[in-house]
Amino acid sequence: MTSSERFQPDVRQVDVLLPAGGQVVGTLGLVEVLDTANRVRVHAGRAPLYDVRVVGIDPETPTSIGPIVRTAPAEPREPHTFVVGGALALIDGPPEPRLLEVADAMASTAERVVSVCTGAFVLGALGWLDGRSCTTHWLGVEALRARFPAARVEPDALYTEDGRVLTSAGASAGIDLGLHLVSRDGGPRLAVTVARLLVVFAHRPGGQSQFGSAVRVRHDLDGRLRDLVDHVVQRPGDDHRVDVLAARVGMSPRNFARVFRAELGETPAAFVARVRVEAAQRSLQLGDEPVERIAEGLGFGTATTFRRTFARVVGVSPAAWRARFSA
Repeated sequence: MTSSERFQPDVRQVDVLLPAGGQVVGTLGLVEVLDTANRVRVHAGRAPLYDVRVVGIDPETPTSIGPIVRTAPAEPREPHTFVVGGALALIDGPPEPRLLEVADAMASTAERVVSVCTGAFVLGALGWLDGRSCTTHWLGVEALRARFPAARVEPDALYTEDGRVLTSAGASAGIDLGLHLVSRDGGPRLAVTVARLLVVFAHRPGGQSQFGSAVRVRHDLDGRLRDLVDHVVQRPGDDHRVDVLAARVGMSPRNFARVFRAELGETPAAFVARVRVEAAQRSLQLGDEPVERIAEGLGFGTATTFRRTFARVVGVSPAAWRARFSA
């Protein structure tokens, strides 16, 4: 079989390796996303996108919740996409040699290499994270950094994509990464349809924090608005006044405000405020910076404006949020 035949755009072979003691929510959530994309396409009279196989080192794989998941034997095949799931035990120590052997064989021939949750520790042990952006469940972030210093660990990201390698945070972030893959392979409209069928957010940017409330952004935004939204999410402390945002996309402020509200369902100012509040939630939860410094760093201007905006969006004061959720 030639490379062009294996990686034909119509059907992508996906092998999902579930470790013993695996956390099933994120891994099988991603599988469910791919399967739903197939069902949507078949219903529309089109060929499925994916040929998905869940495999384990042994034919029966115990999971974190106890029951045995019967997996296909990990016989060699050359998948388009290789996915390795996570297990909490991977945070505490190196993966078992048999797991690494099977993962290495599958990843070496794959066009895309993906981890869900703490599956990143398997990719790290195989060298796939060296020099790349990556993430994992927040419980394992510091261990991932310590064990693989050559990796660029992004502690807050829901998922990352760096060349052929994609990683996700824990639990439901596997669904977000699955929707990202579907959008890549089948287009944004298919991803939106899958999200609606699964009753999940249509899109959560990969750079969004694992903490805080979700920013609801559609997959099918105009490209200029998509880039602008991503910039605001990634750099909430920048100058995001309406006239500045409008200039970035080559529109007049009045037309930009009209188009933005029509496409995103809220004003530019409301969107920026929400993004900044989410970043503030992360700072309050994970650090001990004074409110004044958080307000200045995130573009609120004054601590008074910050407190007022935070309370309007979240419903409680920054102090109350920190008292309840601080790590």
